[in-house]
Amino acid sequence: MDHKLEIFVTTAEQKSFTRAAQLLHITPSAVSLSIKNLEKKLETTLFDRNNKYVQLTTAGQLVYTQAKEILLKYDQIKYLLAELEPSTNTSLSIGAAYTFGEYFLPSIIYAFSKRYPSIIPEITIQNSKAIVEQIHNQELDIAFIVQSEVGDLDTEIFPFYEDDLVMITRPDHPILKSNKVDRTMLEAETWIIREVGSGTREMTDRFFSQLGISPKRIMSFGSSQTIKESVALGLGISYLSESIVKSEIHAGTLGAINLMDFENKNSFHYIINRSQIHSKPVMIFKEFLNTYTFSERTTISLKKRVKE
Repeated sequence: MDHKLEIFVTTAEQKSFTRAAQLLHITPSAVSLSIKNLEKKLETTLFDRNNKYVQLTTAGQLVYTQAKEILLKYDQIKYLLAELEPSTNTSLSIGAAYTFGEYFLPSIIYAFSKRYPSIIPEITIQNSKAIVEQIHNQELDIAFIVQSEVGDLDTEIFPFYEDDLVMITRPDHPILKSNKVDRTMLEAETWIIREVGSGTREMTDRFFSQLGISPKRIMSFGSSQTIKESVALGLGISYLSESIVKSEIHAGTLGAINLMDFENKNSFHYIINRSQIHSKPVMIFKEFLNTYTFSERTTISLKKRVKE
């Protein structure tokens, strides 16, 4: 691999010689020298420099796009060569949206690693929007997202799993004692929901639209675990996947309601880049997913609510 290109791409992405040096475990002066040598070789200026940051020039942006493609090709060659030696450990970069990554992915990785110990998973957890972007940029081999809206990005989508969404409250909340949907009460509540870009957030916004409410007070958190703990303390109410709250419901720290007229589901998919040359570990993982089934879920006793 041409290390000048690796140093250049890292510097462009970090917008800092110092941060690039830290990531590459070299000195800032070595980064600067490498960039100068590359600029001399290409006979162009790649960065505008000042005391606070470095920024790509127009020529630098062009070189960055091509250099990124070259480095990706190097990675693909590495994968293909590794496949010639079955005993060699190979890596598999897997991305996942927060909900799936925190609550569903560990059991999948455990089962996969038992069957294929020579394939080493490298896990990235972010919201669905960021994960889709990384698949598009070929920074991940395969990824799990909530829902299937990926825009015009060059991705191939495979349905994987569905899970009901339920409204959760503290266990003594008055809404649990009501026999009908009180939209006024729901609209007046503090809602603790996922951040923009999350698939669960999209389903929550859809839920509000179905109910015809516009909550006046909304808190946005980037972690379902934090949301659950906040609801249990009485900070507000929320709307999350049933599977990720079942333990708290059985323990009595949360109450849950499934509104029969609004039975929404979190639809989990896995995606790959359609144009990317996929390594053997990716194909093995895909085949594994096609036969994988979750253990039977523990039944949760939920009050069913009918729209009135």
